[in-house]
Amino acid sequence: MLNETWPDQYHRMQRSLTRLRNGVHAEAPEARDALYHFWQDAWHLRDWIIAPPSPKHLDQDTLQLFKQSVALGACRDIANGVKHLHLNRGKSWTASGDYAEVTGQSVVVNMPRIEAVVNWSTGEMLLNESAGDSSIRYSWTVRVNGEHVDAVELAGQAVADWDLWLAARDMH
Repeated sequence: MLNETWPDQYHRMQRSLTRLRNGVHAEAPEARDALYHFWQDAWHLRDWIIAPPSPKHLDQDTLQLFKQSVALGACRDIANGVKHLHLNRGKSWTASGDYAEVTGQSVVVNMPRIEAVVNWSTGEMLLNESAGDSSIRYSWTVRVNGEHVDAVELAGQAVADWDLWLAARDMH
């Protein structure tokens, strides 16, 4: 594809992590898009790394990586869950053998405080000030190996696990 190689997909994954971290402050559809795209990009990096003309041993090496890394095992399950809507075939690569999945979404809305002074006898508003900005923040929970973890933190761990694996092979 456009003469791209696995480092291009690696950088795409990093950009997806940045969008996910920034997306927690976006509108609901954009925030969820950032969530789903990250898992897909992190999982697809494996395909880019093992694609020919890569050495054949990288297939088994990356398989082992995904089975050992809680975060990357979750990436595989979530990316496939997003693609297929339901995971009901094959086996999860997580330690528990149960599919990792996004189980919750929360939103925190901060509204500015309104300060007003009203003349009670006339009903006239004498002062109306807004103190602070409004904001929205999304967060998600992933169930993996029977535990509930923050999705953004898990995504950061997935990138860190890729970084360690690549550095150990002088591929970084």
